[in-house]
Amino acid sequence: MKSSGSASIKPFMAKIDPDRLREIQRRHGQSSARYAKYADVEHWLEINLPRVQELKLDGAAPKQILDLGCGAGFFLFLAKQSGHSCVGLDVGDYPLSNDLIELFGIYKLTWRIRAFEPLPDFGRQFDLITAFSAAFNRNADETRGWTVDEWEFFLNDLNQDLKPGGQVLLEINSGKDNRYFAEEVREFLLKRGGRVEGERIYFQSIR
Repeated sequence: MKSSGSASIKPFMAKIDPDRLREIQRRHGQSSARYAKYADVEHWLEINLPRVQELKLDGAAPKQILDLGCGAGFFLFLAKQSGHSCVGLDVGDYPLSNDLIELFGIYKLTWRIRAFEPLPDFGRQFDLITAFSAAFNRNADETRGWTVDEWEFFLNDLNQDLKPGGQVLLEINSGKDNRYFAEEVREFLLKRGGRVEGERIYFQSIR
């Protein structure tokens, strides 16, 4: 599994056990499974590093961070290297993601986010809650995205996990025809105090 890599990623790669990584790549890299692409760790760290920089996590005071749909943990691994305390939340369906989470030393709760169901009790509140390429906001058969009522329940619940003054960044995978992120949902998120830019939603606080 080769990646050209960039100079900015090399210090992070040096933190990863190369023998364990090669073994993971040997087992998963040639798979035809949809998620096999994540075996190219350098590539996905390169994609996630700008997220860490945009949120000014490099060099920032230690934060408590929750990443919803954390996948293989690339974003949280980078944030952890900057001294932040990180928690991931995702399903446990994909062996490659599970192996990389373990390799990166990320604390993850196995959980499936569903409409009208509260998140688990994390035992803490967070300074920053993120989700990247999120797909949790869909009904079970993925024929539609969440309604306004479903989003309202989710945000009210999420607000309990957010420290006063905490930030939220959600990147929604709306699908090719935008069926998963309807216009009435965008309008609702704006009313709740969000800043909506394309598929990205920022909250400085959830009203």
